[in-house]
Amino acid sequence: MPIECSIFFTDMLKSNGGTFKIIGPWFASSDFVLTAHPMNINNVFCKNHVNYVKGPELRQILEPYEGIIISDSDVWKRQKKVLMSFFKYNKKSAAYMDRILLQVLKGSLFPVLDHFQTLGTEVNLEDVLGRFNYDYMCLLGFGFNPKTLSAELPVVEITEALGHIDEALVHRRVVPQMIWKLQKWLQIGKEKKLNRGLKMVDDFSYKHISSIRDELRRSKAMADDRFDALTAFMVEEEASYVSEMGKSDKFLRDVVYDFLTVGKDSTTAGLTCFLWLVSTHPWVETQILEEIKANCPESNDGKVVYFTPEELNKFVYLRAAFCETLRLYPSVPLDFRSSIAPDVLPSGDRIGPNTRILISLYSMGRSEEIWGEDCMEFRPERWISEVGDFVPKPASMYLPFGVRQRACLGKELSLKMMNTVAINVLRHYEVKVVEDQKVAMTNKVLALTTQHGLKNGGSQRWESSSPDRHPYLPFGVGQRASLGKELSLKMINTVAINVLRHYEVRVVEDQKVAMTNKVLALTTQHGLKVRINKRKIGSPQ
Repeated sequence: MPIECSIFFTDMLKSNGGTFKIIGPWFASSDFVLTAHPMNINNVFCKNHVNYVKGPELRQILEPYEGIIISDSDVWKRQKKVLMSFFKYNKKSAAYMDRILLQVLKGSLFPVLDHFQTLGTEVNLEDVLGRFNYDYMCLLGFGFNPKTLSAELPVVEITEALGHIDEALVHRRVVPQMIWKLQKWLQIGKEKKLNRGLKMVDDFSYKHISSIRDELRRSKAMADDRFDALTAFMVEEEASYVSEMGKSDKFLRDVVYDFLTVGKDSTTAGLTCFLWLVSTHPWVETQILEEIKANCPESNDGKVVYFTPEELNKFVYLRAAFCETLRLYPSVPLDFRSSIAPDVLPSGDRIGPNTRILISLYSMGRSEEIWGEDCMEFRPERWISEVGDFVPKPASMYLPFGVRQRACLGKELSLKMMNTVAINVLRHYEVKVVEDQKVAMTNKVLALTTQHGLKNGGSQRWESSSPDRHPYLPFGVGQRASLGKELSLKMINTVAINVLRHYEVRVVEDQKVAMTNKVLALTTQHGLKVRINKRKIGSPQ
């Protein structure tokens, strides 16, 4: 669904008190109630949540995602219990998740950013972060690293297949059901691409499921240093429902889909929007850098820094900036529900049975009634108290990770990963958004993303404690370092101090200052014309 729909919905909701009904053509079955009213949202997700389900229509549209994303009632409860057995904290799982995150950071993300910084070329930051998340999710979900994040940025067939699937499912959501069902029957258009993409993803999924099963048969147990999701489910024996589902290839295939879609896309979108907003708001970047400096070890020689969840709580401004990012650009801008029985919303609107409800998280984040007149501004300070503490908002007005029964199971893992990546990227690199590009947002079927990527021309930050990470060699290095370095620096500094102390140097306007190479040095092409005024020593400047 184009982001223009969310913008249109936002304007309509502002004019109609936060809730209104849309009546579409009779043949299109497109009637629904749209709301961004906090009390209505609390009613749908919390107070009367048993009356609002994903519904059969959404399950038909999103049939490839047959996992926890679109399931309801008892099936959803069983799947949730199984997935919670993986996401629950224990030392083994925590150690594995920490290790693979550091592995992809140090082994892939930093080398690729260094490569493009050295070349001085632009790079699509969303593509880089998407590849980073894909490699991380493959390690987390299936225990292998496809290494799609490399300097060559290779074509990845499986991610292209996922893109075709996503396009087809978005198409299903915006056209009448009869049209996409006819295309599916005839195997034409986007439905044909959907079918091909599903086959490729299924082949990918079952190949890795079979490989892990074979490995477990040979070893009889899971390796001590491994805790990926597929392996954990296959050996889980805590309860009968876990064991039964863990032995089902169909359930495990759905797990693969969940990791490769929702897990990857939502964190990629969140990180991309965060770095975009921070880089275009210099005072926010300055605050975050000061916080990073205050909380990072001084002598880590440019290495990746890593924090426990408790230590990350010290990064109050960083947390506020992430919350502000997800307020303006929630990873899931629209959520869908269908009523089972009649209901009356707190706003007074009557809901009939089998009525579709659209909850606009995008519009709620831009509501003046909730956030004030500056609701369109990126201002992390709204999340911080006068004494500098983080101030959380009620779930009914801020729910980028869902709420209560349908809250995202991977929320804490996602936040930890995004914070760790943000701290290390901002600490080592200066992200500069390329000027004059149009950064437009669009909806994937399950996540918000940029429409054409985010071009970045980054540079490294200088840190005196880490010369190896930040090469700087105007006087050469090692065996070939300049013998006259100290003498030259002393002379240059002495001349500069005395000239600037006694004289005011003004460059003549409208002259072209161009640089050229001599055989052994860089110099100006036509000199540098200036006007000199003598300073009065001790006078205020």
